[in-house]
Amino acid sequence: MDYVDILERFGLPTGMLIAVSYAITKLFQWMANHLMKQIAENHTRIEAIVVQLINNSKEEREQNRQNQNEILARMDTTINIMSKLTGNGLKIKQKVD
Repeated sequence: MDYVDILERFGLPTGMLIAVSYAITKLFQWMANHLMKQIAENHTRIEAIVVQLINNSKEEREQNRQNQNEILARMDTTINIMSKLTGNGLKIKQKVD
């Protein structure tokens, strides 16, 4: 059968309905294949970025802890030296357990 014969037999609205249905089916197939593949690739890429950001954050926190401990140690050393040199009542806080 030719397309013209189908249109003559069933009418223009039915032919248009079949054509639009076919176009929508092809559109959904394209979306399912092409777009979903791109979404999956983007998700993988974004997931890798987030994991790297989390790792960098952990490293930075550890570095900050080390820096803070170093600063506190230097402050304790400075206070000890100042108390020994001045001897004018600078008291060192005693640690209470």
